[in-house]
Amino acid sequence: MKRRFVTVMLAGLLAVLGIVAVLAYVGKADQRAIAGMKAESVLVAKAQIPSGTAAAQARRDGLLTLKQLPASSVPDDAVRVISADIAKLVTSTPLQPGQLLERAILVPKSQRTGSLVIPPGKVAVTMQVCLAADVGGYVRPGNNVAVYDTWASGSDQTLETSCTGGHQVPSKGHVFTQLVLPKVYVLSVTTAQPTQSSTSGTTTTLSGSAAAASQGAVFVTLAATPQQAKLLVLLNQTGIPSFALTTNSSGVTADTQPAHF
Repeated sequence: MKRRFVTVMLAGLLAVLGIVAVLAYVGKADQRAIAGMKAESVLVAKAQIPSGTAAAQARRDGLLTLKQLPASSVPDDAVRVISADIAKLVTSTPLQPGQLLERAILVPKSQRTGSLVIPPGKVAVTMQVCLAADVGGYVRPGNNVAVYDTWASGSDQTLETSCTGGHQVPSKGHVFTQLVLPKVYVLSVTTAQPTQSSTSGTTTTLSGSAAAASQGAVFVTLAATPQQAKLLVLLNQTGIPSFALTTNSSGVTADTQPAHF
């Protein structure tokens, strides 16, 4: 009888300990979830902010406003207050309404080159792509993009494409696509306006970038390190570049093997 009593008591004690452990685990899980959902106040563009605008001026003119966002979605370099050390810094690219103000966007005014403000340690490189490779025109200044290259292998293989939609594909098994750079900052996006170089009757002949623009070509200027710039220039001259819009949660990483067709 005494042994049965002890057994029952031990079983009850183990059950209580199990319940306590489960409750403790659930409590910590709830705390982690609450921490992820905790709101943080960050500065976002209330209206369009032109490139080269000082942070203090943007705040003073009412172009920036505080917005509550989940802490888990706020990047580490998000600007929460215009402190003295960044007040005189200027935007390196235009900000669209609702766009988050990030520290990487703010640079010293002395780094401004013409209408561009190039971030520290970076150079500006322009890539020419078709509208489809520009994510249908959704790539905008201030975005981050992943850069891909498509090429054909073999000395007798060529890969030709046109912004009108036509393309010539080599033999199967000789076309490759690979991620070149997982994250590059977009400084500007422009489309050259078609110009008339010669006219005969109703036929207009276009040349250079004007001809490309008439076929849906887009010129995207990226902020790259000197090493990245060499890859982008090589890609622009020898391959077929394409962009993919990325976010902080896209999870784009460097390729070890290209995809092939």
